[in-house]
Amino acid sequence: MKRILPLALVLSSLPASLSADVENEIPLGIEAVTGIRSEYVYRGFTLAEDSVMDFQIETEIALNDYTLLNVGGWYATETGQGDYDESAAFAKLRFLKSDKLTVGLSATYRSFSSDVFEDGVDLGIFGTYQFCDDFGITTGAYYDTGADAWYGHVESNWSKTLSDKSYISLKTGISYVSDYYGRDGFNDAYTRLSLTYHVSEAVSVTPFVGASFLIDDESTVPGVINDDSVFGGLWFVVRF
Repeated sequence: MKRILPLALVLSSLPASLSADVENEIPLGIEAVTGIRSEYVYRGFTLAEDSVMDFQIETEIALNDYTLLNVGGWYATETGQGDYDESAAFAKLRFLKSDKLTVGLSATYRSFSSDVFEDGVDLGIFGTYQFCDDFGITTGAYYDTGADAWYGHVESNWSKTLSDKSYISLKTGISYVSDYYGRDGFNDAYTRLSLTYHVSEAVSVTPFVGASFLIDDESTVPGVINDDSVFGGLWFVVRF
């Protein structure tokens, strides 16, 4: 059964947040994303082997010069012979402490059509230090009420401008879990390389490739695929 209630709630709340009064008083922007990927990997777990279509909408509100609020939701569904689907709603609050340091809090409700993963709220705290315009390090710790367990990660983000309309970016990271659906300790090393091309000021396309390599090859979790993963995909983004 498709579980789209959390995303529907987010979408239904958007018209009120876009009233003329709010637009005049609070700077905000909206981004809509449609994507397809060859398989779906979440925190080192392969949840869907067939291709997955996903749809996301997000708005960013500048509460003041140093505080940003992002809210949105997404829905993902497996195509072909698969029957996996997922929906979520999220909120993220970021505090710009300096030109280089950003800290924040996040809350995400996820609904899984999985025999293993449980619906729940993922609560997190994170920080990013931007060493220069092209390179930064992010670390975060998250408590998942569905798993009743902790997940943490450290990742680097690098980007390079290729032209006025395009840039490449590379994300690499490592994750650590505490009794997270049967896994404990260092979980996976992951990476994603993407190329973004701005068709216009409001439209961009981003092809990407990524991988997740399990660190503890001996760990097995019944009901999910326990193996390294390599995947690719494409995002289509509209901003307004």
